[in-house]
Amino acid sequence: MWRQIKNQSPRPSVGRRRMAQLLAALRYDLSWRFARPGAFRQRFEQAIANLPQGICLYAPDDRLELVNEQFCRIYNQPMSRLRTGMRLYDVLADSCALGNYPGRSVDEIYSARKAFIDRREKGIFLQELGDGRLIAIHHQPLEDGGWVCTYEDITERRKAEARVEFLAHHDSLTELPNRRLFTDRLNGAITRAISGNACALLCLDLDGFKEVNDRLGHAAGDVLLKNVAMRLKDAIRSDDTAARLGGDEFAILLPDSSTTSALRVANELAQVLREPYFLGAFGSADVAASVGIAIAPDHATTADELMLKADQALYKSKSTRLGLPVVFDNRLDLLSGDEAPKAQKLPAEKSSADELREVANDLAHALQNGSELCLHYQPIYDAKNGRPVAVEALARWNSPTRGHVSPLEFVRAAELHGLIDKLLDWALTSACHEAARWDDGLKVSVNLSPLNLRSPDLLGSIERTLRESGLPARRLVFKLTEDSAVDRSNDTLERLRELAAIGVEIWLDDFGSGYANFEYLQRLPCHVIKIDRSFLAEYEKRRQLLGGMINLAQACGLKVVVEGVETAEHQSLLQSLGCDLLQGFLLARPVPPDQLKAALGPGLPYHESRSIAPEVNQPAVSNAPGTPSKA
Repeated sequence: MWRQIKNQSPRPSVGRRRMAQLLAALRYDLSWRFARPGAFRQRFEQAIANLPQGICLYAPDDRLELVNEQFCRIYNQPMSRLRTGMRLYDVLADSCALGNYPGRSVDEIYSARKAFIDRREKGIFLQELGDGRLIAIHHQPLEDGGWVCTYEDITERRKAEARVEFLAHHDSLTELPNRRLFTDRLNGAITRAISGNACALLCLDLDGFKEVNDRLGHAAGDVLLKNVAMRLKDAIRSDDTAARLGGDEFAILLPDSSTTSALRVANELAQVLREPYFLGAFGSADVAASVGIAIAPDHATTADELMLKADQALYKSKSTRLGLPVVFDNRLDLLSGDEAPKAQKLPAEKSSADELREVANDLAHALQNGSELCLHYQPIYDAKNGRPVAVEALARWNSPTRGHVSPLEFVRAAELHGLIDKLLDWALTSACHEAARWDDGLKVSVNLSPLNLRSPDLLGSIERTLRESGLPARRLVFKLTEDSAVDRSNDTLERLRELAAIGVEIWLDDFGSGYANFEYLQRLPCHVIKIDRSFLAEYEKRRQLLGGMINLAQACGLKVVVEGVETAEHQSLLQSLGCDLLQGFLLARPVPPDQLKAALGPGLPYHESRSIAPEVNQPAVSNAPGTPSKA
């Protein structure tokens, strides 16, 4: 009939669609009217069983009338445990017994649920199960006084939403806050800083990251960046913020921080980031970090301005190539935006940086195999009786490819590329084991870099070496450069006090040639100052200056050693001025350990004997002015 009507009486498309809908409805209605008994209930139960949500239907007297398998799967309740006619209280009690409500009693849960049901309100609420899953419950009251609830596990959906929200504010590789979130937090910190709680901004840049990418590939570079991010997160306080701004650039926000504490944190971070990185199948890598510091409100009162100041300080830190953090100074404003890139593009500078990088690579291998490096020893004498008081250990490197490498060059490379602590460990171990063979009265002096004082394990490493070598701490001397002395950070002073506390002596090297002065000696646990050799040069007021420095140091309870004693006239002058200790080529040159005993004289310092130092009343005869004696 339908096919005939359709063929004989064509109608517009709207009419045909309405007729089709009418016939479909009529067919659906007749199918239910003339279906066998029970067919409707069977279909209804199939529909309920296949719903993606759990469902429970309760009668007005709180008795369960309907439940599907999805509800049982969500709550880990077997269908056999849920029976039609169970009260809501019993259903909740069974769920509690299965661990779905850890830390809560069934009475507490039932009271809260019943109070909501009795309000006869429609609503949606969330429930976290004992295994961490999140369930959305849709509650719908019915006209007869009962109610129906649907249950949906939205754990994965919420995770996906949270991930999207997280990535909007965080770096996808390192999962650190990104520039957007960091700027928001920086603005808030600056607002508080203007009210009196200063904050610090640290900008970090990895030195040597490009070389890792070039040598091991970008995948290795990604692994390295993840490791850097983890070290930064582990090293800062919970209130601080570490962010990745892009590439190998990172930033740290330190709320409620002074310049001193910011410097301390920067030094600690630089030390942490200098430790070797193990990149799994890619091998290992070494990088260092340059750090620029700016303080709000001292240096700027907006986020953009403070970031600019910290970037200028960062550029200064990178240009020094020492890996030392730099605090912004107003003089850095003189550097225009065009000058920094130009300075980086100078061919000579790039060549020097590449050369130091290659030196550092060769030095790392030398420290590993141990056959290329050695120590030479130069005695230091008592100016009054000519006996040796200490012996300075001086590092020497004879590379199979480079030949003899200047200590100035390889120490600088070690400082720049994170090898300075390894270099100290090697020198300290070698010197202490050698000195343990000497007589008890002779000290050994080892040089300390400013960067060594940043190491939190410095004291432990020294104590371990002394214990293993058997050398008493009173026979160990650490010689500090002025760079170490002028560091006013509490961390540096604390390291020096710890060394002095175990009995190690502190000598200040090259005194008077740089920025150190007697004001610093009030704060440093210093025992001896070493006057720079430049003061022995011929000039009009040489005697007055040397005499004044020696007298003032001795008045402060310090001993004085002068290095660079190369002529008999030098020796005579210093002895007449009351100098305590002398060192120089006139008295002894640096020699390998197997020649030290012979250089010091028969048996000395292994037992008492004469000194090789010229006696006061018998001046040594030099070959020519400025030429070391052959003694």
